[in-house]
Amino acid sequence: MKSKTPMLSAVFGIFLTATAFSAQQADTIFHNGSILTMVGKEATYIDALAVKDGKIIFAGAKDDAFAMKGDSTKIIDLAGKALLPGFLDGHSHYINSLLVANQCKLYAPPSGPGKDVPSIIAELEKFAEERNIPHGEMIMGYGYDDTVMPDGRLLNRGDLDEAFPDNPVRVDHVSMHGAVMNTLALKKYGISAETKTPPGGVIVRQPGTEEPWGLIMETAFLPVMEQSEPMTAQQEIEWTRAGQMLYAEAGITTAHEGATHFPQFMTMKRASEAGANIIDVISYPFITDVDKVLAEQPVTEWGTYRNRFKVGGVKITLDGSPQGRTAFFTTPYLTGGPAGEEDWTGEPTFPKDLANQMFKKVYDLNVPLTVHCNGDASIDAFLTAYEFARAGDYRSPWNVTTIHTQFLRKDQIPKFVQYQVRPSFYTLHTYYFADAHIKNRGSEQAAYISPMRDAIDAGLRPSNHTDFVVAPLDQMTMLWSAVNRLSRAGAEVGPDQRVTPYEGLKSMTAWVAEQYGEQDSKGTLEAGKLADLVVLDKDPLKVDPMAIKDIKVVQTIKEGTTIYPAPDDGG
Repeated sequence: MKSKTPMLSAVFGIFLTATAFSAQQADTIFHNGSILTMVGKEATYIDALAVKDGKIIFAGAKDDAFAMKGDSTKIIDLAGKALLPGFLDGHSHYINSLLVANQCKLYAPPSGPGKDVPSIIAELEKFAEERNIPHGEMIMGYGYDDTVMPDGRLLNRGDLDEAFPDNPVRVDHVSMHGAVMNTLALKKYGISAETKTPPGGVIVRQPGTEEPWGLIMETAFLPVMEQSEPMTAQQEIEWTRAGQMLYAEAGITTAHEGATHFPQFMTMKRASEAGANIIDVISYPFITDVDKVLAEQPVTEWGTYRNRFKVGGVKITLDGSPQGRTAFFTTPYLTGGPAGEEDWTGEPTFPKDLANQMFKKVYDLNVPLTVHCNGDASIDAFLTAYEFARAGDYRSPWNVTTIHTQFLRKDQIPKFVQYQVRPSFYTLHTYYFADAHIKNRGSEQAAYISPMRDAIDAGLRPSNHTDFVVAPLDQMTMLWSAVNRLSRAGAEVGPDQRVTPYEGLKSMTAWVAEQYGEQDSKGTLEAGKLADLVVLDKDPLKVDPMAIKDIKVVQTIKEGTTIYPAPDDGG
């Protein structure tokens, strides 16, 4: 009897294995392409990927994958194209994607037409005419970049008043930290000569008067941001789907809402409950709105997706933008302040004591924190506030990400390693704003912007982001910028901080999944993870590095279902 028991067990085991294997009939099998798993420190390719019920059930050899083929299995021949995990958005302002379809795009070339003031006015006039916008209705534009305006001739209130005397007009700065408005728009938002410039804010005045005349930025702009225009219930659904298609077109399957005010939170929550989401959306309520969000959704419900929407943590902003000269530095700008200030180093968004208490509040909530900090002084302030919140107790991990982290000094990196803080870099600035940074900060400091090479070599696992709508949603150009570090003029910008294409892809996939605490479900092609996928026409690891930005997204798949190109039925 004893001799038969092992035999029976083996037979029974084979039967169970065969039964389980046959039960794993794939919905879809991908093969015959560059299937890049993003697992490990070195690039690893597999022959085939099998998907069932929205999840990856196998990643490996073709014969094993095809053993899971059933009568209804769809076989996808990639024909040499590349298959990767869907891109995860390291940081953007997702809520703006719902709005920009109804706004005038004014990026500077090559991303848009806004090369000078006349071009901006002409584009706004064209937009208003094509949309047949009636008198009295708001006209909005986005992407205005004052750093590239010829001869320092900046857009002002008078330009907009002359062209649009009967419409309120608001042109948002490319940093998303401010806007230029005409008289009717200023009146709408309650801003006048009597409005005092708040600490941490900028209101450019007409020379010789107190009249607001140019950019209104930072804390002075917060009241404008908080007055979002209401949408109808149908608009919330339609605009959500339209906005998320912008992400899907870029191969992104998880989007980041990087500074959520309460009305925006409610818009996303309602749209999610209505089933509008085609991708995952993670919201980080702004620190000033946290109590309102907590009253609507208790902290026990944070961190969990409901209808593809979750609250990921809290956002705190410590300074402004370097191209807007509102980022906070330890040394003065070479070009002065945005309103002509001398010996200008920028200012913190919040006083030190208040920032410290904000950090402590988030730490006590025991939720992740994302912190906007650009200038090196704001990064010093971040480290001080972080240490204050933890009060010397570093035993338990705290998921903290610094957003942008552009002018991180080399001597600050060890603290990031010690505290296990993840920097999310913004390498697109090497292309879009290098000339402005060189002018404002000098060549040496500008060359060290977004030091991804040093961060990785120190053991950090940074993410990278577009900060949409500050820069377009273009993941291949973002990757290209991290790998090549070239300016618009073709000049090298800190070539010693270049990363490999594989490292650049890690900062868009696996390392972003870790940023969101979703490494068990996203970021790599492994069995058990969500079938969030992107198909590219070429493999970024197998083309000339300079050609990376020309790679096209062919298909985006969310949990096994193609969302881009949109299905013919619109579903």
